[in-house]
Amino acid sequence: MLIAIVSVFVSCASSKSTTTVLSGTDISKYKYVVFGTGDEGDAELADMLMMVQNEISEKLQVVSAEKAKTLIAFGEKVASPKINVKTEKWDGGHTYISISFYDYDTNQSIAVIKSSGIGWSISQDQKLAYKAIKKELDKVFPQTR
Repeated sequence: MLIAIVSVFVSCASSKSTTTVLSGTDISKYKYVVFGTGDEGDAELADMLMMVQNEISEKLQVVSAEKAKTLIAFGEKVASPKINVKTEKWDGGHTYISISFYDYDTNQSIAVIKSSGIGWSISQDQKLAYKAIKKELDKVFPQTR
């Protein structure tokens, strides 16, 4: 009986993640990133936003806007992400993280990564969503700086 109850609790916590890359885009050519002001989310989720930025900066080298222009002039590809973190607080909550990557030079969308987490608490929702987005980023940007 106890095993059945535990398995019900465990099975109710879940996460999902997806990645969509623009057809014809070689995402592996993007080695640099410029963080902008387009990030969104509740003020109370600023730590989650920072964790996602940190995760991206482990995959891509962070550069300034000026440095990005120089790199682009030399034929390098630079990405610019817009990160959105949202938590719904009803029925135990649900946390969503989405990252839209744009080509910094053309402002064309190149990839969208999404994750969500639902658990027994808002804290667990956020952990599940973060873990799922981290896993997707590892798939999309397997190289390390």
